[in-house]
Amino acid sequence: MVSNLRGLLGSALTDSSRRQYQRAWAVFRQFYCRFYGSENPILPLVPHCIPLFISYLSFRKMAYSTITSYLSAISYVHKLKGLRDPTKSFLIQKLLTALSRQRAADVRLPVTKPVLHQLVRSLDFTNSSAWQRSLFGTIFLVAFYGLFRIGELVVKSTHLGSSVVQYHSLTFLTCNGLPHIAKISISEYKHNPSKRPFNILLAREDIPSLCPVTALLQYTRLRGDRSGPLFCNADFSPVSLHQFNTELQRCLTYCGLDLSRYKSHSFRIGGACHAADNGFSDAQIRALGRWKSDAFKVYLRSEILTTN
Repeated sequence: MVSNLRGLLGSALTDSSRRQYQRAWAVFRQFYCRFYGSENPILPLVPHCIPLFISYLSFRKMAYSTITSYLSAISYVHKLKGLRDPTKSFLIQKLLTALSRQRAADVRLPVTKPVLHQLVRSLDFTNSSAWQRSLFGTIFLVAFYGLFRIGELVVKSTHLGSSVVQYHSLTFLTCNGLPHIAKISISEYKHNPSKRPFNILLAREDIPSLCPVTALLQYTRLRGDRSGPLFCNADFSPVSLHQFNTELQRCLTYCGLDLSRYKSHSFRIGGACHAADNGFSDAQIRALGRWKSDAFKVYLRSEILTTN
């Protein structure tokens, strides 16, 4: 498509962003071939090309977030080549505004602390494996209290084991000789092209069975100190997103909760709401969740007001 596209996409991007941008350009090639008869457009793209591409994606029922990420890929390559960014015109911004207004409301509910407790306790009845009960209970607690994107903890594909939190990324901070804070250092996350490490601190909670620090201590005793993904199966293969979602659905079903409204991202949403209810400022929540903008504000719903 663009002669040096591969090299451009390999610069200053996280692995996940690079894969996303490569997918975007693959879709763009299909579009360009269909409407312009060639897979090799000349940059900068002509002004009328981007509105047509947006219309094409919208017609294919692609989500607003997907469309904006595809435009980011186009913008990125133009900027690297020192060319005018065709995605920033007045017309494009108006089209995106129109698309954003057409978005379906986000119906995902936050996992509140009471719901989190239900889910962790339900594992005693939904899973016969002691390893998996410890594994998934710990993931539930860590995802909530650490405001993790679930893709930072479990893999979409088994060959991506190095892209999630690793065992060596976990350390425990002690007080009077006892672990009281779990520190997880991550460098592979969204909006972090430099891969600068970020430390996530998880404090002890009053109820031991629902405490992320206690859960991590118990899980790592089972797991051992073998290198690799922190969260893994008994054979040390990384936990997949499919596995996680399957286990979450079992727990939700057992608890009588709505599977259509509780998703893997509900832990991150719930963690943000929990932080807000505990008096954290917007800036603190943005930093805790590693958000680049104030996008998290659409998630903030009081735990007290959220009904299940």
